Amino acid sequence: MIKNLKDLVIIILTFGVLLLLGVIIIGDYYVALQENRPVDESVITLMKMSLTGMIGVIAGYIGSK
Repeated sequence: MIKNLKDLVIIILTFGVLLLLGVIIIGDYYVALQENRPVDESVITLMKMSLTGMIGVIAGYIGSK
């Protein structure tokens, strides 16, 4: 599965960004529930842009093979 260092870097980058994004989103949802406020729109925008960027990075990597 992991044939060289580029594969490992892409896997670590993807899981790291998704993990960090998950922590941010879950944290904001938790704070919003505790304070009885709506979820911050900037967090939703961050999620959309991050997922779009990750799809672009992964697609570029797969396309280069």
